[in-house]
Amino acid sequence: MGPAFAAVGAGLAALLEATTATRYQLAGSQLQILLVFAVAVTIVFGFEMGMAWAFVGGLMADFLFLRPIGSTIFELLVVVGFTDLSVPLLARARYPGCIGAVFVLTPVYLVVADMVSALLQPPAPTLHVSSLVIAAVVNAALAALAAPLVIGLKRRAEQRERVLWWR
Repeated sequence: MGPAFAAVGAGLAALLEATTATRYQLAGSQLQILLVFAVAVTIVFGFEMGMAWAFVGGLMADFLFLRPIGSTIFELLVVVGFTDLSVPLLARARYPGCIGAVFVLTPVYLVVADMVSALLQPPAPTLHVSSLVIAAVVNAALAALAAPLVIGLKRRAEQRERVLWWR
């Protein structure tokens, strides 16, 4: 997977988050599709792909949600940076690592998003600990579905490289 594939995937995920995910809420929390896939792509494919995902997905989300340009990019880059710091701990167990990282980083993402929106826009409602925990659980459940997809893409790319070794 190259940066172009990460950019296209991030654009599609931002479009999906802006159109479909905003309509459905579980226990009062919205799915953060960009966050989940940014963490999974960073764990499975590496820091560069995670950065491409965060930048393009954040820029697309800013355009679609009519947010100040760069706010979502900053939030996703913070999460990708923290994910990259935890990759040595999570590299051996990618699937549970993706779920655990999303569970831990969802409150970080939401708090950074709240701080950025507080600095750039009129005041927003305050966050409660219970809503942060619910959002973390919901996004970890989404990561349980998304991580096998990203891991499967990585394995498929590795198999293609093995087949073409003689060229």
